[in-house]
Amino acid sequence: MSNCQNCFNGCAEIISDRCIRYTGIDIPTLGIQTGDNLSSVEQSLTTFLVSALNGTGIKIDLSSITICSLVRSYLPVCGDITIVDISKALIQSACSLQAQVTNLSDTINILNADYDKACLAGVTDSSDTHAIVQATINAVCALTDDFTDLVTSLPLTYVKLVDLNTLIQNYLNSQGTTTKYYNRMIPYAVVEYYGPIAGNFDGTGKGIASGPWEKIYLCNGINGTPDKRGVVGVGVTDGSMLGGTLPPATIPNSTNPNYTLSGTIVGVNSVTLGLNQIPSHTHTATVHDSGHSHTISGTTHNASGPGSESVLNPGSSSFSTSTNTTGITVTNDYQGGNQGHVNYQPGLGCYYIQYRP
Repeated sequence: MSNCQNCFNGCAEIISDRCIRYTGIDIPTLGIQTGDNLSSVEQSLTTFLVSALNGTGIKIDLSSITICSLVRSYLPVCGDITIVDISKALIQSACSLQAQVTNLSDTINILNADYDKACLAGVTDSSDTHAIVQATINAVCALTDDFTDLVTSLPLTYVKLVDLNTLIQNYLNSQGTTTKYYNRMIPYAVVEYYGPIAGNFDGTGKGIASGPWEKIYLCNGINGTPDKRGVVGVGVTDGSMLGGTLPPATIPNSTNPNYTLSGTIVGVNSVTLGLNQIPSHTHTATVHDSGHSHTISGTTHNASGPGSESVLNPGSSSFSTSTNTTGITVTNDYQGGNQGHVNYQPGLGCYYIQYRP
């Protein structure tokens, strides 16, 4: 101790770092004050260096900056925040973001896979999701416009079933006596008519245009109409009316006519039967005998008078006979007038009319 200069008086042990006083300024951050012995100063510095090296001693004030919720979720809720806490929070946030990016990438790959575009216009099955979504939006918007137009037009083009009869009657009533009958008729259909002709049709059978019979015609073979005078309609058998095989009774052949729309009339009102059409039969003949006689050569015994006969005498060996004309006549008079017979069914006379657009 005799060689010790400027050292603490009263040092119990000869340990230099505990006998040397720190004479520098106070360092509150490190916990160092003037007058501390060198040992405590060394310990403070060592502690600080170790904490600096492992980060626990580096505390950062984050109050002045905005921290996103993801990083904030990994930081301590209370107490000082060290560089270690921040580093861990950043690493964990980066890993979380990486996981989200990976998941998002997988989702995008799924979304960008080929679609079945179906009725979408302007895209293909391999178009990306944005194009498909945009095409879907366009289709929905077009459908919305169509639906809006439909809703707007419904009151104008459609009526409720319960209102239909009333609306029809109101319309008919509004037309008064000038209603055109053809508005209620099927085009080209032929119907019976038992009403008056005068004042409704002109001399050709055409409906007078100024009245309700406009575009309606008498079926007299004029104005393009079929000539229905004295004939009845029969369904065509030329195949133009479609359908399956005709019944045997109507198949066109040597006895069944072929009915077409050509306008050719088939059939007559009177039929004259020929020999081949009448039943097989016999006639009763009328015979008239004016009297006759026979002469026989040889020995005879004669009788006279109508119906008498000569008898050969028995014992005669030969005879000969000669015959005169007897005078018998047979007559077979013709019967019938060679006239035809009527061949029509009972009928009722009427007019036929047709609406021709």
